[in-house]
Amino acid sequence: MVLKYFYSMINYRSFFCMALISCTTTFQVSAESKTYRWVDSEGKVYYSDNVPPSKSKLERQVLSDTGRVIGVIQAAKTKEQIALEQRLKTLRKEQEKIIAKQKSNDKVLLSTFRNIDDLRMTLNGKLQAVDAQRRVHERTLENLKEDLVIVRKKAANAERNGRKVSKKMLDEMVSIEDKISLTYADINKTIETKKAIKKKFDNDIERFLFFTKASNVNVQELSDERAEIKAASTLGLFNCKDKKSCKQAWEAAKQFVIKNSTTPINFNTDSLIMGNDPQQFTDISLSASRSTRANNKVSIFLDIRCHNSTLGQEFCRSEKVENMRHEFRPYIENTLKN
Repeated sequence: MVLKYFYSMINYRSFFCMALISCTTTFQVSAESKTYRWVDSEGKVYYSDNVPPSKSKLERQVLSDTGRVIGVIQAAKTKEQIALEQRLKTLRKEQEKIIAKQKSNDKVLLSTFRNIDDLRMTLNGKLQAVDAQRRVHERTLENLKEDLVIVRKKAANAERNGRKVSKKMLDEMVSIEDKISLTYADINKTIETKKAIKKKFDNDIERFLFFTKASNVNVQELSDERAEIKAASTLGLFNCKDKKSCKQAWEAAKQFVIKNSTTPINFNTDSLIMGNDPQQFTDISLSASRSTRANNKVSIFLDIRCHNSTLGQEFCRSEKVENMRHEFRPYIENTLKN
């Protein structure tokens, strides 16, 4: 009997311990249970410890037992947002390339030339080389025109004498005319080359004067700053200086998007404003997003989308769209001044 009682006590204690563990586990689950708060597309607010699958993609707040927000679960990203993020990554890489290239050019500029006269002398030498090339093309053009006159006279004489113009003679005229067209193109190319060289050297001269005339300023820092400005102008981005101005800049960026986008806005948050997909090849869908860079500085990027067609992509390369990129940063800067 004593032994039987002993075993029954063991079983009782085991049962009691199991029950206690079960109770403790239940208490822990209850203590760790979470309440979620979310707002649907119609603006209705919901509270629940169980989020329905149909609402799982919405942004929701995690609440404590006292109703305090202890966490935020971001909304699932749309295909458009994911595509935009990919384009922004490309823009950032392009920004880094432009900045690196400009800084390299500045280094070469300051180490190669001693003064403005050196720069102008080099410029004149390059322009004279292009002019010499153009004169060669012009002499070639004169010779071709003379050859064409001779062949045409032969053809005219043959017709006056009642003879049929030979195929060889016709082919020769076509060949000379083609060469004349190509030579005109070569001449135009030298004209454009000359303009590009002069434009580059004008910029180099301006930068050289800026660097050499700046007093008590670190030239490397100036180069870095100017390189970022060039990248911003080329790509369409604005680099914030501080939190206050960045908030104003973001509002200006949103106004720029609303004003210039030909498609309705379908996404507007504290960090992203996005237009609908372009429906026609003349549509311009603008997006602006702000993100923090590695150095904790905030940049506002402009993204431009055109219709997914040959005409749409050609329109995206047009001067109108290019000018829009260049206008983005000055638009924000002018807004901050007012």
